[in-house]
Amino acid sequence: MAKHFDLKRQLRLHDKGLLRRLFAEHGLLGDFPWEGLSARRIDPLVARWEGIEESARRVIQVVLQDAHELADERGQRLLAEELAWRCPEKLPAFAGWRSLADKALWAYLEAREAFDEAALFARAEALRSGQLATRWNSLPPAEITVTQPILTSLEQSIRDYYWEKELRGEVCRVHHYRRPGGAEYFFAYMPDWPDKRLVFDSDGNLTVREEAYTFSNVFIYEPAAGALELVARGGKPVHGALRKAFCETVLGVEVEDEEPLRPAYRLDHLLDPGFSFRTEPEDRVAAVRLRWIRLLPTVPAGGVESLELRLLETATHAEVMHLIDRLLAGVGLDRTQVRVVEVAIQLQFLSDGHRRGKRMTFHVSCPNTCDLKSKPDDVRVVGQRCIRRWGILL
Repeated sequence: MAKHFDLKRQLRLHDKGLLRRLFAEHGLLGDFPWEGLSARRIDPLVARWEGIEESARRVIQVVLQDAHELADERGQRLLAEELAWRCPEKLPAFAGWRSLADKALWAYLEAREAFDEAALFARAEALRSGQLATRWNSLPPAEITVTQPILTSLEQSIRDYYWEKELRGEVCRVHHYRRPGGAEYFFAYMPDWPDKRLVFDSDGNLTVREEAYTFSNVFIYEPAAGALELVARGGKPVHGALRKAFCETVLGVEVEDEEPLRPAYRLDHLLDPGFSFRTEPEDRVAAVRLRWIRLLPTVPAGGVESLELRLLETATHAEVMHLIDRLLAGVGLDRTQVRVVEVAIQLQFLSDGHRRGKRMTFHVSCPNTCDLKSKPDDVRVVGQRCIRRWGILL
């Protein structure tokens, strides 16, 4: 899931020297007074932006969108990997930039191939964390050699599936990339059904355009683990068929239908006296609140099936534990006689200096349900990092 992009805010984030180089590389704004530009005085650049020819403006915007995608922990890791692989001598200069957004834009200017590859994989990583991804760990670990005949065979298998089932995907192209660390990525691109869309032409008039836009699937094979991860729309029937096609054409093995892996969660330790929702500075979390909890008795409790407690934002951790104890005491139980089966947790983020801090509430249920995947990418990654740190995700 791509992060929300705000062009004006993005321009504020970047060093003016890097912005000047970006526009100069595309032959733009050579007469602009860059010396007077600052994060607080960005309006002159915004005014000039409106006068740039549309096609040139679109190129710059795509670069800045990719820089935005790479300006987080995941994107920086991918950039560092690509730089270490392709041009390790540039790592010290990359590390010298303090701003994550500036590090990404510097990589575009100084190490274009590394930037482009990192942006591609950042989008793939976002998809892996979304609702369209499934993973299996049951394949025999084995290194693979990817040849053009193998790619052609995979293209044909994917094409055959979509054409037979949905009458689309009459052409398929698969691009293969090997990542540092050994993971093999296969991006399968196909034309979608033709569609009519309203677009603005070069004169600013609305016009109808008929196009066959592409859709893509991603296969990620990890040879050392014998794991295959698949990102595709359509749920279990589609994932099962595509998994079989990949395993037969790329790995040369036949596989049976089986359930993909699902993450496992545990929540009982949230009742431990010493537990705390610890965060780190890079999370930029101002507060963590338990907003709702459901408890399941492990011993007979007078006909009670479960107990729920909804909590105010203002409740402190000590107050929450006291309220839970009172709730349990009302049916003759204590914390050792219940299991925590579902919670709602709220993260309050720090302000960025321009807007009020974001707020995200997510639910976790035992044994393997969590709605973090549906959250915006920038806050979702923090939530996932936190539930690992808190011991919720096994």
